Amino acid sequence: VLALFPDKHEASAKRALRSANHLLVRYFIGVSIQIVAITVINSLGLHFIAQLDFSYALALGFITGLLNIIPYIGPWLGAAIGVILTLATQLPPEVNYWSLIIRMVIVYGITQLVDNFLFQPFIFSSSVKAHPLEIFLVVLIAASLAGVIGMLIAIPVYTVLRVFAAEFFSNFKVVRELTEKIDIE
Repeated sequence: VLALFPDKHEASAKRALRSANHLLVRYFIGVSIQIVAITVINSLGLHFIAQLDFSYALALGFITGLLNIIPYIGPWLGAAIGVILTLATQLPPEVNYWSLIIRMVIVYGITQLVDNFLFQPFIFSSSVKAHPLEIFLVVLIAASLAGVIGMLIAIPVYTVLRVFAAEFFSNFKVVRELTEKIDIE
């Protein structure tokens, strides 16, 4: 990568790469923590509130935790898969299916609220040092340009672009405003 930069900018490129690497590591650690937290909350909720077997609740919790990586549609997809898989399994005839569905939807809904208002703002603002509104706009733009794949790579790509912009284009006011929280090492 350094070969792409002229010799006079090599030191700046190295600093930018170190900073980008640092922020991306923080981001992926944050996403991993988010997956674990979603898995735990959903698993416990599905076990205690929806009264599913713990190992089954853990499997559904993990599926929803992983799918939660996909912004906006992942949680819905995970909840739908969880409800469908639960209804498709051999449940005893005495189970009230509507009551079970409602309890599962409540668990998924509460988990999503906790994720939206607690986990995501903390993870994104602290790991990549960007305002949650920035993240929202970047993900929406990436979704319109490249669909689900764009949504998945939006934040890491935006983070790298911000770091390089801070290093090489800091004389522009808009770049200074968007990158003021980034510490170039």
